[in-house]
Amino acid sequence: MTSQVTLENRQDHKPRVALMGEFSSGKSTLSNLLLGEAPLPMKVTATRLPPVWISYGAPAAYAVSYDGTERAVTLDDINDICPSETRFIRLYRTADTLQVCDLIDMPGISDPNVSVETWQPLLTEIDCVIWCTHATQAWRQSEAAMWDEISASTNGNNILLVTQYDKLKNELERARVLKRLKAETHGKFDEIFCISLLQAIEAGDDFSIWEKSGAAEFIDHLISMILNTSHDAAQTGPETQEQGGGATSTMIIEHVAEVVQDDPSISETKNPDDMDLGNVGYIKPRRVRIKTKIRPRTPRPPGRAVGNG
Repeated sequence: MTSQVTLENRQDHKPRVALMGEFSSGKSTLSNLLLGEAPLPMKVTATRLPPVWISYGAPAAYAVSYDGTERAVTLDDINDICPSETRFIRLYRTADTLQVCDLIDMPGISDPNVSVETWQPLLTEIDCVIWCTHATQAWRQSEAAMWDEISASTNGNNILLVTQYDKLKNELERARVLKRLKAETHGKFDEIFCISLLQAIEAGDDFSIWEKSGAAEFIDHLISMILNTSHDAAQTGPETQEQGGGATSTMIIEHVAEVVQDDPSISETKNPDDMDLGNVGYIKPRRVRIKTKIRPRTPRPPGRAVGNG
């Protein structure tokens, strides 16, 4: 069964975070960490795939062609999808992280099986990027050149994630690599974080290992950044007319993001539709608890300028 769709018809205004980097830089492992599970079966060959766009919803998979046509596919069929004929693969999952953002796993920039032309047009749909670079060969010339080409298409809230940081021999080498990266990427990224992704995934309930891996600081910043992006969109987005009074109002999102150890006594809100206006819902991607409160903005009289508050 096929259907004609466009991205605009989806009414999806959540921030869109692209996972980018060279081949084997840790993008797939990062998506595993953020979602709490591998979005694709292990047998799927990532080097043959077009971009994979992951959104919140009942588990499903679609191949989206360049004319906007969607075709339902099974995960077993994904390896047979031709990148040159498919704009991207659309996956739906119920991971908590996807309640606050969409993730777009892009092909490796050095992948010989997927040309730049097959994924570059999708850059117009993203908001920000987490760029993964392998610690032992961090920020190669090819990465720097590609980033200079595409960074202008983002909103500027980009993160450089130095993966497999534990592969560096000692603290002196780690400090040297980080110092070099800060110098060579000065002004190019909002933040730089160093992480051992496998260590973070394997941390289980041991928060000290989770924190030592670098995941705690990185995830805390990422979720805060995403919610701030949503907040800014709510304040600057289209305002709605209130019935009868003629005044306008918009929605404000208040948030607190903190890294905490899992607590089974805390209730979770799995479905965003279950959150009533004015009430607090909790979304917990792994060890991050996001406390979000949505309330109507104070109406303003018509005809007056909108202030910054």
